[in-house]
Amino acid sequence: MKIVYIIMVLALLSWKGYYAWLRGRNSYLKDMEQYRSLWEYLLGNGATLSEARRPFLKRALRRALMPMVRQWRLWAIVAAIGILVFIL
Repeated sequence: MKIVYIIMVLALLSWKGYYAWLRGRNSYLKDMEQYRSLWEYLLGNGATLSEARRPFLKRALRRALMPMVRQWRLWAIVAAIGILVFIL
């Protein structure tokens, strides 16, 4: 029973992680394409590559992770069931 639960939790985490990565990657690529002038402006004013990339990465991370954070109820239920399964 515990092994099945662990497999289900790992499958859920990998599924959610993959879709979060996909949303973040697509958001990053779309923003880099759409706001190319901002990228060039930042680089032209002396920003390093990581400094110019930072606003795009922050926005992509926010877009990728906020849907998962909003689903806190699901994660709380999964964690509570997991704690109960491993205690009993």
